[in-house]
Amino acid sequence: MSRHLFLVTLAIIVKHTLFAQSKMLLENYYYKKEDYSTIMPVFHFQTNNNWYAELRYNYEEVRTTSFYAGKTITGGDALGYSITPLIGYAVGQFRGLSFAVNAEAEWKSLFMSSQSQYSVSNRTCAESFFFTWSEAGYSLSDYFFTGLALQYTRLSNESYLEPGFFAGLDFKNFSFPCYVFDPFQQPYFVIGLNYEINFKKKKD
Repeated sequence: MSRHLFLVTLAIIVKHTLFAQSKMLLENYYYKKEDYSTIMPVFHFQTNNNWYAELRYNYEEVRTTSFYAGKTITGGDALGYSITPLIGYAVGQFRGLSFAVNAEAEWKSLFMSSQSQYSVSNRTCAESFFFTWSEAGYSLSDYFFTGLALQYTRLSNESYLEPGFFAGLDFKNFSFPCYVFDPFQQPYFVIGLNYEINFKKKKD
């Protein structure tokens, strides 16, 4: 059951903002599968020169805190994109070093994202894992979005592939994404409440 905890990435489907402006994002996701549930908060901060930091709890594993840092590369015009290489470290029930890449792209009402990480445990090689979460979605309006999600995990000698669907609501700086994974086998749910703050650049 614990393997599913690190399957839930938390920087998921807020409405994508690809501009170089300081911003802060607070995410809190509720994970529910059968009789088990947990809450997973994530804090993101990106400066106006694209330095990026992320603090997570209950993400790689329960009772685990992790910190990531890197720098975002942005570009594109009609097709906007961002790529953020990251390095992180986790302490708690899982302890180890992680190498990660967050990528996003947006074209008109279409958007895509991918978050991948390879985490190396300080304790045993069996606890090390590779994980990626990918999404492709469509903004139906300024308020509603929907799409497909896919999670892949490689843990020791086992691989897990979990497809899913998502839909959500944007309202001002708030986002309410809802996911269902493994809908045709053992469905489980992730519900989010996210809040984004954009900071205006100071005048020279």
